[in-house]
Amino acid sequence: MALQRFPVAKLSGIFIVLWGMILCLHAAPKNYAGFITLRTLLGILESAVTPAMVIITGQWYKADEQFLRTAYWFACNGFGTILGSSIAYGLAIREGSYSLEAWKVLFVVIGCMTISVGFMILLHIPDLPVKAWFLNEEQRKQVVVRIKSNNQGFGNKHFKMHQLKEALLDINTWICFFFAIAIDIPNGALTNFGAILLKDVFGYSSTGSLLMNLPGGAVELVGCILFAWLQKYFKHKLAISTFTMVLTLVAVCMLAFAMESPKARLAGYYLFYISPVGMICCLSCFTSNVAGHTKKITVNALFLIGYCVGNLIGPQTFIAAQAPEYRGGQISMVVCYAVSVVLISWLYYNYWAENKRRDKLAAEGALEIPDIDNIEFADLTDKENVKFRYQL
Repeated sequence: MALQRFPVAKLSGIFIVLWGMILCLHAAPKNYAGFITLRTLLGILESAVTPAMVIITGQWYKADEQFLRTAYWFACNGFGTILGSSIAYGLAIREGSYSLEAWKVLFVVIGCMTISVGFMILLHIPDLPVKAWFLNEEQRKQVVVRIKSNNQGFGNKHFKMHQLKEALLDINTWICFFFAIAIDIPNGALTNFGAILLKDVFGYSSTGSLLMNLPGGAVELVGCILFAWLQKYFKHKLAISTFTMVLTLVAVCMLAFAMESPKARLAGYYLFYISPVGMICCLSCFTSNVAGHTKKITVNALFLIGYCVGNLIGPQTFIAAQAPEYRGGQISMVVCYAVSVVLISWLYYNYWAENKRRDKLAAEGALEIPDIDNIEFADLTDKENVKFRYQL
């Protein structure tokens, strides 16, 4: 709830600076207890960053622009994979040339880079568009006019219990929650075991497997932005995301079942990296399709809880006794993506059906529109504001 009470941009910048400091401290622990304490603090700080980025995106961009804008910043995870793997490879091939162990140097370098990004956010991103230091008075007014069509305003600092209840009773909230679990079980598995698969299944060396992460990062960086860009022509982002979930299902099937073709399995491994499109779609749905500031933060929080649960479960599906193929883990990935296709299709249908229902009532003159001045900035939820239409 800190994101509701305090300026989002400033809070996220502070969290990222602290995040970077904790990363640097990973070079210090002498035992497991110290290391796991730092990892826990890292997770706590990370938990606020994605919801903050979602809120900032919603404050600055119109509903039909948010899918692509969310893709821009989320796809930078792919750039991070490229950069991080490159730095790790450079350090690994010069192991023994530093006063610290190479893996400790990696934490310090990445931590310092993270601190720099945090300060950039603190100094550059304003708390609200109407306070933007790089816009003149006329441009700030134009921002307000642009965002008015979102029917969401710029947020509200007051916690509203009825919005919390609405979020918890909204079926779409729980579809997104279970979707997050479904897509992040495979994510948690491959994040932890991807390097092992590259080494044990595909035969690459430890340093070679670091380089083989680069194509995956490139697929994520380019693929996520490309699929989001297609919304300009196909309009329905949920349809695009459903298609990418089907592609990801094909990818994990190739990885799990193409036993006689190592090249097909490797192609499946890399194609898996377009899977974040589904998460990007859900995150952009929170900015465009969830109105009411308390409700938005609640749905965001539940989605991130699902994300964490999935990442916790994922590594447990890779059982040591099944090494090096880890058949159970690979089959669980197939099942999870089959479930994710069903869930995102269900979400698509729910939004489409509700829009049709509201359009029909509006045509019949049966909608009871609240008599509120500037209703777009009244912090109504998507259920309360009958003028609201869901982005498909």
